[in-house]
Amino acid sequence: MREAVLKQLKNKNQTPAYVFDVKKLEHRVSEVKQILGNKSNIGLCYAMKANPFLLGTLDDLVDKFEVCSPGELSICKQNDIAMEKIIFSGVNKEYEDIRTAMEYGVEMFTVESWKHLKLLEQCACEKKKTVDILIRLSSDNQFGVDKSNVCQMVEKREDFKNVHICGIHFYSGTQKKVAKVGEELRELINFCNHLKTEYMFHVEHLEYGPGLLVDYFAKEENDSQILQDFGQLLNEVGEQFPLTVEMGRFLVADCGNFVTKVVDVKNTNQQQYCIVDGGINHVNYYGQVMGVRIPPVRFYRKTDDDYIEEKPNAEMSKNEGICVCGSLCTSADVLVRNIAIKDVKEDDLFVFEKIGAYSVTESMYLFLSRKLPKVFLCKNGILELLRDSYETYEWNCKS
Repeated sequence: MREAVLKQLKNKNQTPAYVFDVKKLEHRVSEVKQILGNKSNIGLCYAMKANPFLLGTLDDLVDKFEVCSPGELSICKQNDIAMEKIIFSGVNKEYEDIRTAMEYGVEMFTVESWKHLKLLEQCACEKKKTVDILIRLSSDNQFGVDKSNVCQMVEKREDFKNVHICGIHFYSGTQKKVAKVGEELRELINFCNHLKTEYMFHVEHLEYGPGLLVDYFAKEENDSQILQDFGQLLNEVGEQFPLTVEMGRFLVADCGNFVTKVVDVKNTNQQQYCIVDGGINHVNYYGQVMGVRIPPVRFYRKTDDDYIEEKPNAEMSKNEGICVCGSLCTSADVLVRNIAIKDVKEDDLFVFEKIGAYSVTESMYLFLSRKLPKVFLCKNGILELLRDSYETYEWNCKS
């Protein structure tokens, strides 16, 4: 994939760019499905906030899509995603949002509050339909409701004629180790059994987001072992409740690359610097103070008609390396504080890996009104342009 990408990005004005590798994405989904065991009662849901550009590729590979805003719902509609595959989540669901989703054909919603429950009942009644809802169990933050409120909603479920409470949704955060996931799943099982014993409520659908760890820097974690351990936990749950596993970062992080070109090189007080056409407004690694830890990055030296990969030189002294900085007018715009590469020149490329999750939507794009990067999908060595570069200054102007 890298060789094909570099050849096609040689032309002027092709960087900065995100490139998402379909083959890598398909491989990761296949790995996850293997640990799910292809069981009819365990499904896979993609949390599209991780990267909306991958919806079309994932449509045939996952069972559900988690949508958390009206904008995300519109993206699904533009991508012709079947509305019955959508779980409409999010803390701020207003009347018009719910009405529109129901008109589109969305059949399942999460409940984050009593207001949500009442709005869903009102809209479903007006549309003369019944919709399924999952009550989101809070993990002691602003999301969802606590156990006492879940119990009250379940106890009063007969008062709501147009919504069918079918289960529980739980997601407590990201970058968790399997031991923490195991604790959460055991607590969920106990709570679901409590609902059955005390309220004669049988959970028909358990939606769980494990938030499995993606190790961006140390490379100490083994993805295969993580999946194997997680799979063993799922077997315990799947024997008792129909389960949908919700994934975002873990599913797509590895398939993404960010390609940025060197535009200037200089020496300041015996420190080598290079400026690239990307920056911290485009690159976002979870938990990194940019420049403090070295992210997964490759360097490609420009030759007359090609790019040649060059590995960092382990024998170089610390002050011989180069500091890679972006194009923003802030000293915070450091992508790599020191990488052991000599004689970096204009038009050389840095390729940041594991960038498939969040960077494409989460970074601070409007800062300094620079262009949005291009977005490509790479399939069988061919790049498909999903979004061209885009000026942002108009969004920072008086309309």
